[in-house]
Amino acid sequence: MNAFTESETPVAGDEATNGPLGDESWAVAQTGAVSFSEVVRAHFDWDRAGCPDGPMRVRFVTKLQAFEEANGPLTQAYWSTKRASAVGLTEQPRHWAIALVTDHDATIRLHRVTDWLAREARIAQLLHHCDTLAIKVSEVLRGTSERIAMQWLYSVESHLLGVIERSQRHPSTPETRKQIAAAYTSQAAELIQVERYYGRAAEKAARIVYFWGMMIGVLVASVFGLLLALILWRTGWFDQPHTLRTETFFVCFIAGGIGAVISVLMRMSSNRFRVDYEVGRVTIRRLGSFRPVIGCVFGLALYFLFRSGIPQTNLPRDQSTTFFFFGILAFLAGFNERWTNVLFGKAEHTIAGSLGAASNATAEEGED
Repeated sequence: MNAFTESETPVAGDEATNGPLGDESWAVAQTGAVSFSEVVRAHFDWDRAGCPDGPMRVRFVTKLQAFEEANGPLTQAYWSTKRASAVGLTEQPRHWAIALVTDHDATIRLHRVTDWLAREARIAQLLHHCDTLAIKVSEVLRGTSERIAMQWLYSVESHLLGVIERSQRHPSTPETRKQIAAAYTSQAAELIQVERYYGRAAEKAARIVYFWGMMIGVLVASVFGLLLALILWRTGWFDQPHTLRTETFFVCFIAGGIGAVISVLMRMSSNRFRVDYEVGRVTIRRLGSFRPVIGCVFGLALYFLFRSGIPQTNLPRDQSTTFFFFGILAFLAGFNERWTNVLFGKAEHTIAGSLGAASNATAEEGED
C-alpha cells in the first residue's frame, strides 16, 4: 500500500520542486515516476491559481495521468483547499488470467499527503493507524470485503482531513479543541469498527483460502497415490495373493486423507477453526494443502502399525471384514489431524488495544 505522509525533516531538493511551505515541511515517500504528493501539489497550485484552464490545469492533468498509469484510476479523492493535502483511493484492475489464478481481481491502494500533522499528534496517530490497517486489508482481503474496508478507511481519513482543515480558522480556541477532541473520539471508535469488520472478513477469507489449499493437497495426494499404485502394479503387488492387502493399503491411504478433510470442515462449520490470517494467503493455502497429505500419512502409519503386530490386537479373521476394519481406523486416524496444529490461533486487534483507552482519555479532555 502507498500511504504518503509528511515529515518534520525536509527531503533534499523538495523545496526547489514544490516551493516553500512556510512553517511546514514537505517530505513524502515516493514510488514510481510520479508520486501522489506531486499530483496533490499540482492540484493545489491549480486551485490557488483561480483559472479553470491554463498551464496549471495542464500540469495537474499530466501529473494525474502519469500517476494513474502506475497506480490505476483515482476512484475517490478529497482535496484540501487550505493546504497542499489530500486523501485518495486508487483501483487497478488485474488481468483476468492473473485474477483467476491469484483470486486478486484488483489492486486497491490508499494514498495520503498531509502537511499539518505536527500540530495535531492525536489526528496523526489515527491516520497512521489507518495506513497500517489499509496495509493489512490490501494483503489479506479480496473482492467485496476489501473494497468495503478500503472505502471505510478512506472515509475516516477524509473526515479527519476535513475537520482539521475547518479548524485552521481558529486553531487555538476552546471550541476548536473540543471539535478536534470529538472528531478524534468518534473516528477512533469508527476505526475500531473497521478493524473488527476486517477481522471478521479476514477469518472467513482465511477459511476459504485454507479450503482451496486442502483441495490442492487432495490433488497432490491423488497424484502421489497414482504413482505409488503404478510402482506396486509394476512390481506385482496387485497380483494374488497380495491383492487384498494392497487394496487395504490404498483404502487406508484414501480414508486417512478424507478423514483429515472432514475434520477441518466440521471445525469450520462449528466455528472452532482458528488460523492466524495475517501470516498471509500463500502460507494459509500451503498449510491447507498439507492437511490431506498428513491424513494420508496417518492412515498408512496406522496400517503399518497393526500389520507389524506391535499392538496386541486380534484382527478379524474374515479378510473382507479386515478390509473395512482398516478403512474405518484409517479414517479416524486422518480425522485426528488436528493434533498437528501449526500457526493456528487468532490474530490480535492491535488498533482496538491501543485506541480504546486513548479515545476515552480524549473524550474526558474534550469535556474539560
